[in-house]
Amino acid sequence: MMKKTSVLMLALAASVPVGAQVSKISVLKDLPAKPVVDLYSLKSEKKTKLSPLSQLKDYEIRLKWSECSKLAPKVFATSKDLQGWVALAWLHCAEQENKKGSSTLSIQAALNAIDGHEKLFAEGPWSSDLAQSYSSLRLKILEAQVAKKDLKAVTALEKILADRYQLSKDQKALVYQLLGDLALLKVNYPEAQFLFEQAQEYKDSAYLQEKLDFLKKARGETATVLPIPAPLETGEEIRIEERIRQSMKQNEVTSAIQDAVIILNQYPGSRSARRLKDRPLEIYLQISDANAKSKALNLMEEADGSRILEWAQNLHRRADYAAALKLSEEASEKLSGSAQATSALWMAGRSAHFLGQYGEALKYFNKLIVGHNGSDEAAEALFRSSLIYYRQKDYSSSSALLERLLLQNRDRYDLNGRYWLVRALQQTNPERAKIEAADLINRYPFSYYGLRLRAEAQDMKLTWPEVKEKNISLQSDIYLVGEQKKSWQRFKELSAAGWLTEAQKELSGLPPIKDATLKMTMAQKFADRGQFMPAIRFVNEAMEADPHLRQEQFLKIGYPMIFKDLYNAESERYGVSSVVLRSLTRQESGFNLRAVSTSNALGLMQMIPPTAQEVSKKLGLKIELPDDMFRPEVNIPMGSFYVSQMLDQFKDNIPFALAAYNAGPTRVKIWIELRPEVSALLTKQSSEIADELWFDELPWTETSFYVKAILRNILLYRLVDEGPLTLKPVLWADLRNKKAK
Repeated sequence: MMKKTSVLMLALAASVPVGAQVSKISVLKDLPAKPVVDLYSLKSEKKTKLSPLSQLKDYEIRLKWSECSKLAPKVFATSKDLQGWVALAWLHCAEQENKKGSSTLSIQAALNAIDGHEKLFAEGPWSSDLAQSYSSLRLKILEAQVAKKDLKAVTALEKILADRYQLSKDQKALVYQLLGDLALLKVNYPEAQFLFEQAQEYKDSAYLQEKLDFLKKARGETATVLPIPAPLETGEEIRIEERIRQSMKQNEVTSAIQDAVIILNQYPGSRSARRLKDRPLEIYLQISDANAKSKALNLMEEADGSRILEWAQNLHRRADYAAALKLSEEASEKLSGSAQATSALWMAGRSAHFLGQYGEALKYFNKLIVGHNGSDEAAEALFRSSLIYYRQKDYSSSSALLERLLLQNRDRYDLNGRYWLVRALQQTNPERAKIEAADLINRYPFSYYGLRLRAEAQDMKLTWPEVKEKNISLQSDIYLVGEQKKSWQRFKELSAAGWLTEAQKELSGLPPIKDATLKMTMAQKFADRGQFMPAIRFVNEAMEADPHLRQEQFLKIGYPMIFKDLYNAESERYGVSSVVLRSLTRQESGFNLRAVSTSNALGLMQMIPPTAQEVSKKLGLKIELPDDMFRPEVNIPMGSFYVSQMLDQFKDNIPFALAAYNAGPTRVKIWIELRPEVSALLTKQSSEIADELWFDELPWTETSFYVKAILRNILLYRLVDEGPLTLKPVLWADLRNKKAK
């Protein structure tokens, strides 16, 4: 290992420009095990005296906007290397203080102080966010100045157009508009027209057109009137559209759908067809009577195949699988031989599967497998067909399809395909099943399926994997050059002072780490400094790269016990094991306090704003979004309450509750109730193999992975908490205590 690392380091040094000063850093020495400031776990009144840098972040975390704004100038002046991060915090606090009813003086003070530091906008991991925040607040001030007819705003507006502020198109349009407004005040009409036209290039609006029309009138020109295009519809189209309107007024919905389909078929590409392309679907969705819905679908089937497929896809997303099946069946016939037929067959097979119409599902999946081999849809058809055969206890057919799927070497199906192959072989070829199980355990030792199989091979005793070389020598030196050294220094200062989010962003400026043992060293040091998300990632990557690192001491780094008191308190309150709450948080955010997902889910337990508002009302809390959701003492109680709600709705079935937390309770409930064999599990406490088939039958890949990942986390957290343990027949049965307060 040492030799390999030396080669890597020499290669790195060789790639550095001649004359560059490369620094060798000992991670163990440079990140000593001394305590760092923890601004999140301790209560404010119990904190020791904080440094100004730590105090500033503490004020921001506690939403003490005024105190933060007052302290920020001092910290900004004294923390030269961290000015970009301090500036961002200052602007944030000043903006929030202003929202509370204060004047804009604190915002202006922050902007003026930052204004003289142009370099902050050009470099550093903060630069993009700082530019966005600066320009947004500067424009807010300037809008107010222009509203007061303050001509002095011209200079500032011209200055803000500089590239360093990275204005969005909307912001550029606003700058030009405000300059145009000021030109009007000076009665400089040519200049105003030029500026309004510039604004229009970035974003048109009724306001801009109104101003331009005024200027043309002032010069004696006729205002621009956009010509009304001559109608392209034929007289027959107009009559049919009017008939649709009348049918809807008289609640004759099927007649309206019939006429809409006539236009789509007879006048494709026309303006009326474009207007009405989704009208049949919209009408269908408004119908509540089952017979009327059936008639509507029959009429919709008269449209062309592409249009039917689009409607089927929409209905599939809405979990109306019966309607999606009917339309996709028709679409598959009309689109036979075309590229779109793949989607139609996939939609039909999935819809039939979710409805429990297994014969129909297998029929369409087989058409995919035979006629569209090699496609992603055909691969899914192989997997879903194997699950259906397993459910029907046709284990030979199930294993045969899984063998074919695994030959394709698709990462998406490798773990799940191997697991269900083991289960099918256990019924037909037990000896080979043992071989395949051992292979899966070796490949995926810390997956839910790998842990289950290992426990089963040990009479349901879950233990740490056996490792021959327990005393592994870990590398601890990294080599840094140029800006990397600055990133490392800022990371040390920020993480020591409690600026966890900012410190994490500095890590992106470090060179990639190749050596697995060095990753493990850094993971430990990251965890010591509250950087759990990168620590978890490095632990996972190191263990995957080097099986010798799959040891208890290292795995524990990736399963931190942070916020133990908070989790225990909520566990007691709602009767949900703290293991469940920690396991869910690890999967949701990796303990990243300020995590924000693409769907705008916030904080540790990733609550979306509407759910957070709903929960806060039920708990009688007044919260500020998004800031309060980044505070553990707010996020964890609210997330724990929502977990308990999901458990109540899904009869204390932890896997179903986890699926609902991720995908939403309504969608999950609809899906469960479509098949009696699945809905029966709500009242059946079971971890039997066949009773977990639904994990991989879910419509949502993310949710399927999510449920198994948290069940994996639960097992490993219990191993961390309790040491080797004997698993019970229902793996999660004792994680819910209804006798809670």
